Amino acid sequence: MSEGNPMDRLVIAGLEQICSEMSCSKKTLYKWIRQRQFPAFKLDGIWRCRPKDVDVWLERQRRTATSRGSGRRSVPR
Repeated sequence: MSEGNPMDRLVIAGLEQICSEMSCSKKTLYKWIRQRQFPAFKLDGIWRCRPKDVDVWLERQRRTATSRGSGRRSVPR
């Protein structure tokens, strides 16, 4: 009995790769991790994450921003 693609379970992304894909700084990503807002874990002392978990997290962030409006702060004139 097969349980899906075994590659889905592998940890394949380091934080540098995730930062590059998301166009964010490592400082921002570390802040999200510290606040337990980002799905990452340490493996042999190196932060890693599963791309599938990041996809779920991004979708949740998108839905939250959509429910609040545009998700952007307005600047007073």
